[in-house]
Order: sequence, then C-alpha cells, then structure tokens
Amino acid sequence: MPKVSTIQTNFTAGEISPKVRGRVDVTRYQNGAALLENCLVDIYGGVRRAPGTEFIGPVADMACSSLLIPFVFNRDAAYHLEFSDGVMRVIRAGAGIILKGGVPYELTIPYTQVELRELRYVQAADTMFIAHPDHPIHVLRRLAEDAWAINPAPFSVLPFGEIGHVFETFTLTLSDATVGTGRTATSSGSAFLASDVGRRITYLTGVAVVTAVSSGTAVTVEITSPFPGTAIDAGEWVLEDSPQTTLTPSAKGTVGQSITLTLSADGWRSVDVGKFVEVNKGMVQITAVSSGTSASGVVKQDLDSAVAAQAGAWKLQSSVWGGLNGYPSAVTLNEQRLIAGGTVKYPQGVWGSCTGLYYDFTQGENDTDGFFFNVDSDQVSLVEHLASVRAIITLTAGGEFTVTGGVEKPITPTNAQAKSQSVYGSNAVRPVRVGDEIIFVQRAGRKVRAMGYRAESDSYVAPNLTTLAEHITESGVVQMAYQQEPDSVVWAVLANGKMAALTIDRDEGVIAWTSHKADGFYESVSAAPAGDRDEIMAVVRREVNGQTVRYIERLNPDYTVHAGIMGESESGDAVWGGLTHLEGETVTVLADGVPQGMFTVSGGEITLPRVAHAVQIGLPVIPRIKTLPPEIMTPTGTAQSSKMRGHKYSLLVLNTTGAVVNGERITFRRFGSELLDKPPPMYSGWASVGDLGWHEGEMPIEITQPDPLPFHLLALVRHWTTNE
Repeated sequence: MPKVSTIQTNFTAGEISPKVRGRVDVTRYQNGAALLENCLVDIYGGVRRAPGTEFIGPVADMACSSLLIPFVFNRDAAYHLEFSDGVMRVIRAGAGIILKGGVPYELTIPYTQVELRELRYVQAADTMFIAHPDHPIHVLRRLAEDAWAINPAPFSVLPFGEIGHVFETFTLTLSDATVGTGRTATSSGSAFLASDVGRRITYLTGVAVVTAVSSGTAVTVEITSPFPGTAIDAGEWVLEDSPQTTLTPSAKGTVGQSITLTLSADGWRSVDVGKFVEVNKGMVQITAVSSGTSASGVVKQDLDSAVAAQAGAWKLQSSVWGGLNGYPSAVTLNEQRLIAGGTVKYPQGVWGSCTGLYYDFTQGENDTDGFFFNVDSDQVSLVEHLASVRAIITLTAGGEFTVTGGVEKPITPTNAQAKSQSVYGSNAVRPVRVGDEIIFVQRAGRKVRAMGYRAESDSYVAPNLTTLAEHITESGVVQMAYQQEPDSVVWAVLANGKMAALTIDRDEGVIAWTSHKADGFYESVSAAPAGDRDEIMAVVRREVNGQTVRYIERLNPDYTVHAGIMGESESGDAVWGGLTHLEGETVTVLADGVPQGMFTVSGGEITLPRVAHAVQIGLPVIPRIKTLPPEIMTPTGTAQSSKMRGHKYSLLVLNTTGAVVNGERITFRRFGSELLDKPPPMYSGWASVGDLGWHEGEMPIEITQPDPLPFHLLALVRHWTTNE
C-alpha cells in the first residue's frame, strides 16, 4: 500500500502492559507506550525527562531503612520527618536537614525499625497523632524547627467498656475442661471475690460461669463451652462482666462531685482505680479503693438518683485500649473529632472523641459525646486505615466501608451508619488523597485503586488504576506520596527498589504510569509543599565504593543526574569536590551547560579537562521511550502482524537539547556567530530522523536522551509503509 503518516498526539495512557499488546481497539493503546522509563507524563499529554535527585545527606543510621513522613504546618513551614530505628530527624522542605549545635537535630522516638511501616498518622496544626497497634497513640509536637516532643497522648478519658479483668500474674487450673456443672477452677494466687458469683471465666473458645466462691483461690464453675485444656497461663484468662452485687452511690452526684460507691459484697479491686462505673444514668470515675466494698470517685456524668442499683443494673467499665486488648492501628480527624480504630480485641471497632475535644472519648447519647461502632462484615478484618472524604472512609483487609451520620448530618453516638462499599481489601500502605478520591493499594499489594463517590449511582466505587499497567506494580507497592503541584502525580515506592509515578487528572482523562530507576534502591518517599510546588524527598539505598549507604535525596527538576550536586565558581575551577558520598563511582558532568562526559570520583573530587564556572555532577540517568506498533486500517483489514517499514520519524519537542532515536543522534543545534562558546540552546519544534528496514508486525522506535540535558516530547509522527 502507499506510504502513510500517522501521529501520536499524546502519551496520556502512560506505559502499557505487554498483556495489552493486542488491544489496538482500545483508545488508550493509541495514547500509550511500550516503555516510559525515567520519564513523566504531563497532563497536556507530553512526556519529559523526570526530575533528577539532589543529594541532601546521609540517613540517621546507614544500617537501617528509614521512613519519611510529611509534616505540614502551612505551605511556608513544611517538613519531611525521617523516622529511623528509635530516632527522628527533621528535614525542612525547600532547604535541608535541620541542625542543632552543628549536627543534625535528633529526637528519640518509641518505634523500632520493624514497626515503622505500621505507623498511621494524622496532623492538626503543629500536632501529629501517631497510631501503632503495639503502642499507645502518641502526640508529636513541633515546638521549634530544632525542638520537637513526642509523648503518649494525654487523654482525659479513654474509650471504655465492660471488658472484665485479665489476671496477668495468676495461672488457672480446671478440674475438668469439658461441659458440665460442679467443675472447680483454682488460681495460683488470690484472684476471686464474693461478688464474682455469676461472672464468666473465658479463654479462647472456653466459657465457664462462676456458681460459688470457696476462697480467693478457688471457685466452683459451670462450663458452658469446653476449654482447650485444663491448664491456662497467666494473662490468658479473663473474668468477664461486672461484679454481681448491689451498688449504692452516696449521693445523686453532679459532674465534678466526689462520691462514695458501696457494694453489698466484696467486689472492688485496687486495679479498678481509673475505671468507670455506669450507674443511674450517670458516670463515675474511680479515684481510690479503700476496701472490697468501698470505693470513691469523681462524677463525670450526672446521676439521676442515689438509689441502690441491683446486680446487672450497673457496669464496671475500663479502657478498651491497652494490654491484651491492643492499641488502635489507624487514626484520622473528622468533623472536629479524633477518630481511631482497629485493635486486637476490636479489630473492626471505630471510636470517635467528643466534638472539639480530641483527648476526651467519654461516650454518651448527646450529639457531642464520644461514640463507638463496629464495622460489620462477613469476615473479621483489622481496620488498616481511616480517612475523611465526605464520610469516614474505613479500609480493612476485607473491604472498604463508609461511615456517615445520615443525609447532610454529622456523625453522632445515635446515628452512625457504616456501609460496605466494595470488597477489594487494602494492605498496610498508607493511602493518599487525590481530589475527592482516596488512592489505596489493594490487599495483595499490586493493584492501586481510587475510591470515590459517584452521584449517578449514589455509592462509592474503587476502579483499578493499574489495569493497563499491571506490570509496573507487579513486585508490590510499599509506600505512596502525592505531589499536587506542579503536576498531579502519585509517587509509589516498589518492592523491587524502583519508583513508579502515576500522573492522574480525572478531568483531562489522564492515567499515566511511568517507571523510574535510581541506580540503587528506593526505600521511602514523602511529599511536602515548598513554595509554589510540592517537593518530593526519597530515601535511596546505594552501593558506593563497595559499601551499602542510604541517602536522603530530593527530586529536583533542575537536576538531570541522580545523587547530584551543583557548584559555582566566579573565577572558574577545574577541580570540583563535595563528592565524598559518591567515592569511587562513575559520574557524569554538565559544566557551564555543556556535557563533559564521565569521570571517576577519587578523594571526593573530580578533575575536568577545562575550567568551569558552574557544574552539575552526579550519577547518570537516561530517559527512555519505546513506542507501541501503530495501527491503521488497510484494504485487507488491520496492519497488525503485517510487515512495517518506517521511512522517517518526526518528533515535536519543547525546550529540548538533543535526543537519540534508534541510535541516531538529533542535536537540534542551530549555527550562528552569536552561539559560539555557549551551551547548546534548547529547541522547540519539529525534528526528524530517517529509518530503514522492514519488521514483521513491529516498528521499533526507542527515543532516549543519554546526556544530562533537557528533553520534552510532545508528539510523534511516523512516516511508514505496511505490506502483507
């Protein structure tokens, strides 16, 4: 057939999986590429060299991986926090590592290296709440750039419930573990009181009801559900429910009043101090226990009377966080409440603080009181993440849920509605918010989904963003960060040490994945505002001079190298130092805007063949673009599987200095006396290169920029012929 010219006007579909190679009928195939490496797609459709990385400094401990967490007080005071093994450092966005006394400022933190990936956090002004299932919720506060504090959150009232008592020092021995009456249970220490008659003893699947108390160490029980064995270790068995006896308050207490709570049989224990008693529609916090029948406390909610409450008409409640119950694994803020969820005992439980009182989880029936609800589903899955977008988004390993308070109403203790939206499940990677969507990683770690509300269906949906690029995230995603400016990009650290970038703009129909190499191993990434753009900071593990090192590196659009430095000399220098971090490595150099080739770092410096006034030095990084075979309709049908021959390829570029197409260099240089002794100018417009040879069902085109120079491709025209 005659020669044809076809144009690819954009790359908004990004890098396409080999599994989609035959889907020439899909529009996104026409807008994709077989490979986009070390490139970024912009929302206008072009593809450009990805930012290089600027060397900031070594991590706190070279032997340990670090986690970067953004801390944004405002757009003028934002930080990347480096969490390492028991230590935190501070990096000022747009600047560098914060020093104190000439050395990096460090704060001791309670988290080990292996615990870092399980941290969940949410920020309110200069305070960050940090949750971990093995630690109480902590509060991190910025006092000054070089003065930070981290402590357990000073809760005035923790969430509480009737959870019984765990005996952490006494073992329990049953005379018989099977169902039946007249069994005996013997404790290794004085554990039982008279009012324990009627309470339950539980361990795993076993349940026994106390029918008589013989002594502090022996009780008679009726086993209603068999126990796994007769011997139960200390800390494993629970005396459930509240003391089963009459309680009489000394007064009809009002909030703040001190009163006495008297039992008709021994029931108070010294460990009850700090617990709450719900009686006569009020609440009392125990402050002291003077005997087994007498305790004093402070009224937290008004009692409606001072009459005696019979057994079962009052409750002894204690904190549901801590000890064997575990601590919340997720945390967020919603409608002036601190929201926490997911503990060992209540894996699908979610708690909300009182309105406007982040440290008070007093539960009640008033709209401003704290609340608790359980996310019900057909499988028990720990709450992995909590987020706030129109509703409280609750992500578990088994599915995605929303919690609302009804139509256009805030959530209150009496109207919380938890609804299942999808059953994909999420993993430990912290989601990011992009517009009105929550971008999360599906349970297996390889699919990235966007959960958002759809008015047409009045529901939340979570479409797969990796459908056409599943190969990029195949190794698994381990962390994500969202860069809103200058382009909308989700950066994802992968388990194979690469980084993936997702340019996403729903309004423009852009969902474009690209892959990125570091001549090393990406371990963490963070995004924080720095002026008019969002800054991306990364932790990169490298092998330098035979040693394993870890560096903090900033993705910088002014850099075209990795782990790079810039230097200036008014008089000019041939010897340039500051390269100790790349000792023994081969680096590329841009001097006064001109590529100088490759040099080996020795003694922390290199020597150029000529004097230079401004240099950029670092590890080479090459952007690569490989196109997909074109498709046109021929007289006999499709061009696929037919022989293809390219005659000429025309590139539309913007502010570009050189490129290589299928091994042939395009320089874009323009001649003239005014250009002598100056760096090669950037070029915008069309440039072409010829090609020869037939290929079976293919038209391989690889476009690279091996020099540390600008590159931005807007469109590609193929002039070609196809024959059967």
